Amino acid sequence: MATASRRITRKQLRQPDWLHTTTEQALEFYEGNRVVVLTGAVVLILLMLGVWALQAFKQSQDNQAVQEFSRAINLYQTEKYREAVAAFQKAGAYRWSHYALLAHLYEANSYLAINDSDKAITAAERFIAGTSSDSLYRQMGLLALASAEEQKNQCKQAVEHYSQAAMIKAAFRERAIMGKGRCSEQIGDTKGALAAYKEYLQDNPDSPLAIRVAELEAKAGGQAVAK
Repeated sequence: MATASRRITRKQLRQPDWLHTTTEQALEFYEGNRVVVLTGAVVLILLMLGVWALQAFKQSQDNQAVQEFSRAINLYQTEKYREAVAAFQKAGAYRWSHYALLAHLYEANSYLAINDSDKAITAAERFIAGTSSDSLYRQMGLLALASAEEQKNQCKQAVEHYSQAAMIKAAFRERAIMGKGRCSEQIGDTKGALAAYKEYLQDNPDSPLAIRVAELEAKAGGQAVAK
């Protein structure tokens, strides 16, 4: 059964619609708060320009860092380590670029190659400070730091940093375990060396390192008897 359509009265027709009312209210607000509205618009425009300028600056830094980093890598790969150090330092100066952090790691490795342990330690620590925990980058930085300390015969510190690197489940964990065992031996910590080597052998049972483990176990047994 059809229903009668609702009639719109003349009174309702004379009433302003929602769009008209909202527009008038907006205009009234603008007239009453013109300074505030204009100030807000200017601030918004300045913020947008600031964001754009920062992004443009970062992109410029990244482009320049890429050029310096690429040149440094070429020097590093051709074993021109002293020249590579200077190039990596230039790349590292562009701190807004993600290549800057990586440049510190390669700088540390370049110093290691020329046996400048002190500067290698400084560069490695700078790199580690910019990495996140439990990341591959953190592991690589710790390995560079421990290698420099081992090179400097600071094996106690090296064992600590090799141990931290070994706790990170990433690509260079086995290298860190071996470093820990090697440095533990150098400071006379036979128990620590055995623990590290046995951990390595769990994933590498056919390694000739098993012979060294047998020798250390015999040595440890002899020391126990002597006591």
